[in-house]
Amino acid sequence: MLTRTTLCALIVSMAFSVQAKETVTVTGSTSASHIVEVLAETYSSENKETQIEVQGIGSSAGINAVKQNVADLGMSSRYLKPEEIKPDISTVTIAHDGIALVVHKENPVANLNKAQVEKIYHGEITNWNEVGGPDLKIAVVSRENASGSRFSFEDFMGLTQQIKGHTVSDINPQVLIVNTNGTVKSLVSRNKHALGYVSLGSVDDSIKALDFDGVSPSLENLESGKYKISRPFLMLYKEKQLNEDAQQFVDFVMSTSGQSLIEQRGYVSVIN
Repeated sequence: MLTRTTLCALIVSMAFSVQAKETVTVTGSTSASHIVEVLAETYSSENKETQIEVQGIGSSAGINAVKQNVADLGMSSRYLKPEEIKPDISTVTIAHDGIALVVHKENPVANLNKAQVEKIYHGEITNWNEVGGPDLKIAVVSRENASGSRFSFEDFMGLTQQIKGHTVSDINPQVLIVNTNGTVKSLVSRNKHALGYVSLGSVDDSIKALDFDGVSPSLENLESGKYKISRPFLMLYKEKQLNEDAQQFVDFVMSTSGQSLIEQRGYVSVIN
């Protein structure tokens, strides 16, 4: 039977044990968070003293979180602008990913080219029958302004314009805007009219990925360069403020084991 003194000592010991567990916060791109969560779970299972908390809040929000010292590490699915890097942000490319155009599984359209995608997102093509599909109005889906996926997609497709020296989105204002990769998948899987885009690594059998310019969005085609809609996954941090636990997690991500996990999940490793 535990005495009161022994019980108190046990409670104090347990409280200290909980407090002693180090937490590393990783915030940013919802696309990158898909694989970083897997990496974090694997790392924490092997390093019981460290907990990795991953939050998908968008690339721009992740960049700002690191700049404002409210996150140890950030995630971005686009390259940073010079003003975002200054004065003290360091970045490391952890993987490469494709962006896949996706539709409902019953949509018979199998391929779109760049000119067609540009016209769809500009509102110049509005019905699937204009691109070889059924007589259905196209429900066009895009991501929020802070999304790295949207930035990379619009930059590649020529869906931007310059206003007073700033690059801004030039898509049709009637496009439906959603906040996450998962929401795009959910909408497209339930709507035969829909067209959206998601991280290639997150494509599953709930949706149908289209060929682009006659090339299928496969890992092999992404690695070879045949599939052109690609972007990086970055981790970012302030080097002078990076604690040992966060550094060790970055080291794991860039290790052979970490990069092997990245390849297993359908992304392109940055090491040969």
